[in-house]
Amino acid sequence: MEIDPLLTQETLDSLRIVRRRLYAIPENELGAMGLQDQLKYAADLHETGLAILKLEVAKLKGVNEAFKAKEGELQQAAAKVETDATSLADAVKMIRAVSEGLTLVTNLVRLLG
Repeated sequence: MEIDPLLTQETLDSLRIVRRRLYAIPENELGAMGLQDQLKYAADLHETGLAILKLEVAKLKGVNEAFKAKEGELQQAAAKVETDATSLADAVKMIRAVSEGLTLVTNLVRLLG
């Protein structure tokens, strides 16, 4: 079963924007954060990168029915995370919002195997 190319591209675009926003946080702001927020930051970067990689592989290999049924939901979840990441100027608030939103994205991407 093939992945929807338009939905997948929109999802990938959103996740790449989130990743760029996370990388754009200045080092001095990251250093000033508490340990829990630093851990969330690292997890956000990891989960975002992993989701991007899995979606890129899915474009080549195809997807299972469970994932196919959730493609639209994944695209909407990724778009919400993008909106949260781009609308918040405060790094800590952004990291926390991204962490919450990535939970749904990650759960849906896990359907890929």
